[in-house]
Amino acid sequence: MGERNLNKLYIVFLTIVWLIFSEKLTFEVFLFGFTVSSILKYVNKPLLNNTKLIIKPGYYILLLKYFFILLILIIKANIQVAIIILNPNPKLDSEVIEYKTNLLSDFNKMILANSITLTPGTLTISLNDNILKVHCLESNFKKGVFDSPIENILLEIEEKYYG
Repeated sequence: MGERNLNKLYIVFLTIVWLIFSEKLTFEVFLFGFTVSSILKYVNKPLLNNTKLIIKPGYYILLLKYFFILLILIIKANIQVAIIILNPNPKLDSEVIEYKTNLLSDFNKMILANSITLTPGTLTISLNDNILKVHCLESNFKKGVFDSPIENILLEIEEKYYG
C-alpha cells in the first residue's frame, strides 16, 4: 500500500472515529470531523512517516489481537483498582519505575506508553528515547509493565511489517 493510500486511510479512520463519537450525523459534523482529521494527519506527519509500514492481512490480525489484549488488561486492571479503592484501609505502596523498551518506532513507543496509561493503576510519566518512566499505584502493578503482552505484539508488528 503506497504512502498516499496510507495517508488517506488514516484520515478516513480518524473521520470514522469522529462520526462514531458524534451524537448526530449531519454534513456539518462530517465536514468538521474530516477537516480536523486532515489537520491531525498533517501535524502528525513526521511521526507517521518515520518508517514505512507494509500492510498485509497478518497486520490486521495482530492489530485485533492488540485491541483484544488491551481490552482484557483494562478490565482486569479496573477490577484491581476498584478493589483498592473500595477497601476501607488501603495499603498503597506506589512507586515510580523506569522501563527500557525494545521498540524502535517512535509511533509504537507512543502506543505502548498510552496503552500503559490506559490500564488503571499505571501512568506513563515520561518517554525519553527508549526509557519509560511509569507510576504504579501498587508495586505489584510493575509486573504488568515488565511482562507486557502489548509490547510483544508491537515488537512483532515492527519485526514483520516495518520496512
